[in-house]
Amino acid sequence: MSSHYNAISLLVVNPNSSSSITRAIERSLRPHVPPGTSVEFFNPVTGPAGISDEATAKSSCITCMSELRDRVHQYNGVLVACFSEHPLIGALQEHATEQDIGLTVLGIYHAGVSTALLRTSGKFGIIATGSGVKTNLIAATSSFLGSSDSDRFAGPITTGLTVVELQEGDQVKVKDNMQTTTKELVAKGAEVIVLGCGGMCGMEPWIMEAAREEGVNVQVVDGARMGLQMLTALIRGQ
Repeated sequence: MSSHYNAISLLVVNPNSSSSITRAIERSLRPHVPPGTSVEFFNPVTGPAGISDEATAKSSCITCMSELRDRVHQYNGVLVACFSEHPLIGALQEHATEQDIGLTVLGIYHAGVSTALLRTSGKFGIIATGSGVKTNLIAATSSFLGSSDSDRFAGPITTGLTVVELQEGDQVKVKDNMQTTTKELVAKGAEVIVLGCGGMCGMEPWIMEAAREEGVNVQVVDGARMGLQMLTALIRGQ
């Protein structure tokens, strides 16, 4: 560790109760922890196993806050590892303000999209869990970009996979679905693809392989990995 750094303590929160997802996120992030930074990983004991809609997001927020309220003062920053505008981000910020705690909170969705915008002047896309149209991600991205018809966004495309299935399901099926979705995003002109779930960590090679099969080299952004770096930078830059 560099001696000129003041030690920073971070908490990475997987807001669903699936410890397999938390372990996957930890495996992915441990090698990328910045110097002078300590990181702990957390998921609530109860609450939804996966977050798929507004109801499960709210439920997971309530559960997380009940378990975290008395311990967040131990950390300089919290990374919320759910790829959405998760209500826990606002709830933690509000709690920190009320308690006068210097806490920086960041979500992996915001880290992922901002990195994608910096990595290309062209289009980026999001590879998402679930099925159908991800109206929450469309709305969140419109808000983030300040436009509902930006030509930078190739859109979110769903894999048909649940959050838990990513790590615990048939990996042949998971790879196949991830690669099919990648090809759809590439066809829409995406030059950068953002992993739309913390549970997709480590799947970058599948995405790059599928894009190459279409004759395209894409960059893949892991919002959790970028979030860890950004959170550290935001705290050090204060």
